[in-house]
Amino acid sequence: MSTSVSTIPGMEGYRHVHRLTPLLRVWTFLLALATIAVFNFTMPIYHWVQRENVGVAQIAWGIGGVVAALAVIFAVSQIWWRRSGFKIGDEEVETRKGVLTNQVRSARYDRVQAVDVIESFAPRIFGLASVRIEAAGTADSAIDITYLPRDEAEQVRRQLLARIGGPAKQLLDDDPSTGDLVPPIPIHRSLVGTAFQMSTLFTIAWAMIPLWTDLSAAAIVPVVVGFLPRIWRTIDQSWRFTATQEGQVFHLTYGLANRRRQAMPRTRIHAVQLRQPMFWRLFGWWTVSVVVAGYGSERNKQTGTSKILPVGTWEQAKAVVDAIGPMTGDELTDLNNADYRSPRSARWVSPIDWKRQTVTVNNDAIAATAGRIGRWYQMVDIPHVQELSYEQGPLQRKLGIADIDLHLVPGAFRVACRDMEEGAAREVVDKLRARKLPPLSDPADEAELTPRLVDGE
Repeated sequence: MSTSVSTIPGMEGYRHVHRLTPLLRVWTFLLALATIAVFNFTMPIYHWVQRENVGVAQIAWGIGGVVAALAVIFAVSQIWWRRSGFKIGDEEVETRKGVLTNQVRSARYDRVQAVDVIESFAPRIFGLASVRIEAAGTADSAIDITYLPRDEAEQVRRQLLARIGGPAKQLLDDDPSTGDLVPPIPIHRSLVGTAFQMSTLFTIAWAMIPLWTDLSAAAIVPVVVGFLPRIWRTIDQSWRFTATQEGQVFHLTYGLANRRRQAMPRTRIHAVQLRQPMFWRLFGWWTVSVVVAGYGSERNKQTGTSKILPVGTWEQAKAVVDAIGPMTGDELTDLNNADYRSPRSARWVSPIDWKRQTVTVNNDAIAATAGRIGRWYQMVDIPHVQELSYEQGPLQRKLGIADIDLHLVPGAFRVACRDMEEGAAREVVDKLRARKLPPLSDPADEAELTPRLVDGE
């Protein structure tokens, strides 16, 4: 494992990434060029060789020219490599790249939300991986260290986790115990679970329309193109998924094309959702998602997954909810002991599931439930509620009911207390307004962190 520190002027103190990094960063472009060359020039060159009666010596010279061109490309890439690296300092991690224009990005350890190791398709062939450092803020706020040998990437991840301030440091200091939270998910369960997702079934049904009607096949293209990435992402994020708990940190490993090792500190988890899609009730399967500071919406393909359990049994889902807390799985799903229930008048706006709409409030968390065909249970750490919205439409006002929206950091789902009796809704709002907020210096509640740019674009 190479951990040498650069001595190049301007790069003092920086550790170099792997020499293949410049080429791997543009491997899709190089592959496209190679594909174009193969399909457009192979046969003309073959016919020219036959027509001109080219000998072995001329062919050898041609191969030598190709090898020389590749050598030149590699040599040029090394100029970029010499000016690229990263530095793990006492207070922050820093990356640097660029030849004509230098770009330096840094993030303080007390602002880091998560550290992941990602093995993309092409780098994985060469035993390489990247380290992604997530920070709360915009989609561009993450820092990537690309690429390192797999063992070195894992070592860098653990170094960074050890330097993160607050509860994440318990990874090494407070609780060294390790336990399996979610055993490897069987591949057939990932495939069947994806197949019985509403988006998959809708895509298949829409693709069958040309077979039943006179509609042109071109009409299905926008739908298929729109839903296929979503379906693929579901498969990729549940493929060979495992989760372990080490102290106050959850470690997730998953991925088909891009293998990823993700660390999720408990203090960064603001809300939990336990959900059972409609067709998963046939198998008794559940999924557990969380809202994590710094990850944002899963529509951002660069962020890690927000699912601690993509598809699993009730026992597995209950174990995950119990590990996250503050409510247990039994407490979250116990509707009989709920503090508030939607009144009978709510049947006019929620005719299917009004009997299952409940709200429970204790000193640590607020829980909301809904859904009859597909069921979901949501739990929020009360200190992590950013804002409250009391909403009442014209029909709700006439029926004497209202909704409460619980505003959180951007995440995979939203939380709302639906169709509550007016007086109960105001009572819940009053309780939450009196909640104890974390100090403004708590890094888990920083609104935004964008790594600074120096001397660059």
